[in-house]
Amino acid sequence: MIHPTQLGPLTLRRFCLSAAIALSVASFMTQVSVADEKLPATAKPATAADAMAALNLLTLPAFKGAVEPVNRTVGHMSYNAPGDPQAAFEFHRQQLLKQKWIELPGSAVTDQYASGMFTRHGFLASLSASPLGEPEMVNVALILHGNVDLQKLPIPTDLKPVYVGPQVAMYSSDVPVELTIAACHKLLLAQGWLPYGQAGDSQFFRQNAIRLTANIAAAPAQMGKTMVSYSAEQLSAEVPAPVENVQLQYSDSTKQVLFDTQESEDAIEEFYRTTLTKQGWKATTDKPFAIDWKRGLIFRNKAMDMLELEMYEVEDEKVLRVTVRHYTAAEQEAIEQAADAALAAKQNTPMPKLEKIKITIPAGADVTEITEKTLEFTVATGQGKAAAAAIRQALSGAEWKEHVTTADDTLGVIEFTKGEQKLSLLYVDPGFIPAEITIKGSGVELEKVVGKK
Repeated sequence: MIHPTQLGPLTLRRFCLSAAIALSVASFMTQVSVADEKLPATAKPATAADAMAALNLLTLPAFKGAVEPVNRTVGHMSYNAPGDPQAAFEFHRQQLLKQKWIELPGSAVTDQYASGMFTRHGFLASLSASPLGEPEMVNVALILHGNVDLQKLPIPTDLKPVYVGPQVAMYSSDVPVELTIAACHKLLLAQGWLPYGQAGDSQFFRQNAIRLTANIAAAPAQMGKTMVSYSAEQLSAEVPAPVENVQLQYSDSTKQVLFDTQESEDAIEEFYRTTLTKQGWKATTDKPFAIDWKRGLIFRNKAMDMLELEMYEVEDEKVLRVTVRHYTAAEQEAIEQAADAALAAKQNTPMPKLEKIKITIPAGADVTEITEKTLEFTVATGQGKAAAAAIRQALSGAEWKEHVTTADDTLGVIEFTKGEQKLSLLYVDPGFIPAEITIKGSGVELEKVVGKK
C-alpha cells in the first residue's frame, strides 16, 4: 500500500480517478448485503469465530502441488506452488464461489498477475497470484480483511475524501496533524475501538478480532496537508491489553501481545481477571505462580483454549513487562505431542509406553468420541455434575492432584496432575439438552470402562 505522505500530484489524480470505481464497488457490496438475506452482516467487528465461519483459511485446501509449509492464520493464507497465476487464481475463485462468496467488480487476471476481491456476510476477502523468480512457480495470497465497512468509520467533519475503497479509506485535511490525531482518536473510542499500540505514524485500534490501522501524517507532496488513511485486518484471536501501556506490540502469527506498563503486577492481574471473566475465561489459580523469574497466570474458557499471562519487572527501565499469548485447545495438544516426540528423539529411545488410565462412565451413557487422548460422552440432562463427581472421586483415590476452576450445576472445568501426566475434565449441562462430558489426557492413554447399572 502507498503511504499517504508519498503521494505526488500525479499519483493523487490517479487515486481520485479510481475513487469512482471504489464507489461502484461499495454500492455493489451494499446490494449484496441486502440480497444475502440468509447471511445477514454481523453488526459488530468480527470475532475470530465469526471469521472462520465466513471463511476458514486454517483448513481451506491449497492449489495442487503447494510447497509446504502453507502459511495460515485466521485472516491470512499464503504459499508457493507450481503453476501459473491464472490457474491458481481460478482454483481459489471456484472455492469462494461454491461457498457463496460474490466476486466484486474490478478483478484483473493476466498471464503475469491475477487479483480480485470477494464479499460474503459483510466480510471482504482479497485473492492474488503472481509469478516467482523460479520458473513456473506462483505465489498465492488469500487475505480476509474482516467485516468493517471503512466508509462507516467516524471521521472529523474537516476530512475530505481522497480515495475510499473496500481495503483502504484515505482523506486529507488542513487541520494540523496533532489535532487530527486527537479528533480521530476521540471518535474511534466513542465507537468502541480500543487503542492497541502504535508504530511511527500508524496508530492501531482493536475491537473483537479486528485491528484497525489509522495512519495520520503530514504529506510534503501535498503542500503539508494532513493525510489520514484507514485499513482493517482480521486477527486470529482477541487478546486484550490495558489502554495505559508503553510500546504495545501484537503478533498475529504467534497470537501474542507484548507491552510495558507503569502499573503494578496487582493492577495488571486485576485487569485481566476482570476483563477475561466478562469474556467467559477463568483463571486456573487463585494467585499468580512463579515461572523462573517471572510471574504468571493461566486462563481457560469452555472450549479449553488458553491465555497465558507472564509479567516481570525491568528494573533498568522501571516498567513492568507483560506478555499474553493465546492457544487453542488443538494448538496445546500439538505442542504437547511435539514435546513428547522431541524428548523421545533426544533420548534416542522409542516413545515410552503410556500408562492407561481407566475412566468409568455411567451405564447408558452415549459415547460420542473415544481416542487414546480424548473421551467424550453424554448423559441425561441434569446428570452432568454427578457423572463428573464420580470420575473426580476415582481419580482422587488414584493420587491425582485436582484443581477446580469451576464446578457448578451447569459447568465444570477441572484439571488433574500426577507428575508429568495431565488430565482435563469439562462438563456442560445447560438443563435442556443432554449433558456433555469431555476428558482429555496428556502423557497417558484413556481407557473407557462402563459402570454397573
